[in-house]
Amino acid sequence: ERERDERETLGVQSDSPAVMSQGAEPPQSHSKRPKDTKFRQQNLPAWKPVLTPRTVLPTFFAIGVIFLAVGGALYAASESVDEIEVSYTRCTNGAGDSCAELLSNFSNGFTNHTGQLCTCNVQFTVEDDFPDETVYLYYRLSNFFQNHRRYVKSRSDAQLRSTTETGNEDCDPLNTNDDGTSYAPCGLIANSLFNDTIQVFRCDDASCATRSPTPIAASGQGIAWKSDRDVKFQNPDNAGDLCTAPAFTGTVKPPNWPVETCELGLATPGTFNPWSPDFGSNGRGYENEDFIVWMRTAALPTFRKLYRKLAGSDLTAGTYQAEINYNYPVVSFDGTKSFVISTTSYLGGQNPFLGICYMVVGALCIAVGLVFVVLQMKKGRNLGDDRYLKWDNN
Repeated sequence: ERERDERETLGVQSDSPAVMSQGAEPPQSHSKRPKDTKFRQQNLPAWKPVLTPRTVLPTFFAIGVIFLAVGGALYAASESVDEIEVSYTRCTNGAGDSCAELLSNFSNGFTNHTGQLCTCNVQFTVEDDFPDETVYLYYRLSNFFQNHRRYVKSRSDAQLRSTTETGNEDCDPLNTNDDGTSYAPCGLIANSLFNDTIQVFRCDDASCATRSPTPIAASGQGIAWKSDRDVKFQNPDNAGDLCTAPAFTGTVKPPNWPVETCELGLATPGTFNPWSPDFGSNGRGYENEDFIVWMRTAALPTFRKLYRKLAGSDLTAGTYQAEINYNYPVVSFDGTKSFVISTTSYLGGQNPFLGICYMVVGALCIAVGLVFVVLQMKKGRNLGDDRYLKWDNN
């Protein structure tokens, strides 16, 4: 009886005729064993390559040749880019004073957002004609850590999309001013917006004693990513002028800006505006493309950002002069400033690093292959040679 009780507890029916009810089905066994198929029993046919010198050595050489070819193509594409870089960190004004030093001495009235301006002219030479295509003008900064964690998060994307008029605590310490009024836009990134202006003039002679009266045409349209322009940066809806929108009338501009936020991309007579159409800037308010380009932070401390588009046909061989309104301080953090005039290839701008990496890997593969060839010729052995087998007789 005890055995029968245990079997009933385990859910197993007795096979005794006295216990089995009339017409009941016989018990079924339950097994966790997988079905007897090749897939479930892991008996599928498999190919197991045997690595022999005859198969390994050609693989090394093939990879080496492929990487050398790809690396050579990438390097050639990078070298096909025409590029000129001109530093102006310590350029001087007409009186011979360094703009960097004047900018750091606020007692002279030179600041990065109000008061006097320091204008310097930098001369450079174009050796060969640029191709008749779009040429890009960049500004380049070094030792500027836009990738700092606190700097990167110091923004309000909801405010930039105009879904809210105020910022958030991520913008601290530039979320609100001392009166509690919100900055628009808030945050450290917006407040440090690049505000130098760069205009390129063609000189009439090699000494640049005289130059063309008007600068080379430069456009700021299309310098920002389309996804940023269409989605991430939107002005508030307003039937009248943008400056009357509640998002701008109930807020204040960042401390380092010389003009109100709604005046980005707007001519402001009597007030210096580095983001006005006079300098080729495009877009108003949050949709200003100079502002959008700056707000996309760089991953490395040395970076360049697109400033303007030029026509390559305007940059023929000769001497040129860049007129720069020097407003952005960099010497205080041991940084440098320069501008870059460059074409592009199907890979973008000039950067030989990727091509060199491919060629180095290809050369290493071929070198390793040659070493293996020498070893195989001098110390090679047959596959499956039983002379190298060891038997444990214990």
